[in-house]
Amino acid sequence: MNKGEIYKLKNEFRKFYSPACYNHPFVYWEDQHADYTGIMLTTSNNPVFKNIELKQEHFRIGFKIGFGKSLSTRSYIAPLYLLKDVKYEHLDKVGELSNDGITFITNILNTLEYTDWKTYMKLT
Repeated sequence: MNKGEIYKLKNEFRKFYSPACYNHPFVYWEDQHADYTGIMLTTSNNPVFKNIELKQEHFRIGFKIGFGKSLSTRSYIAPLYLLKDVKYEHLDKVGELSNDGITFITNILNTLEYTDWKTYMKLT
């Protein structure tokens, strides 16, 4: 795995994980002990979550997941730096950030809350 690659849980492995924790694709950022850390992607701009909008130039072209789902939706990241406890072989690489996207996240990384999804959802 390389920083900036986008992964999603393969359908056949969903039964092994909490659906709430692996419903969204995530940007791999780095290894954290035996787990991964990443940034969750979403198309939700619900102000409650304070998601951060990405731009088209933040994504590499030619992958299943890129900028938005359609012309009317945008791509966002959740303002979280999440610990992901998932096996690599259970993931599909579905996208990649561009160098601009990696730079953008690097510049805001210290503003993202470090947590896991279950803990975050209990607090919201």
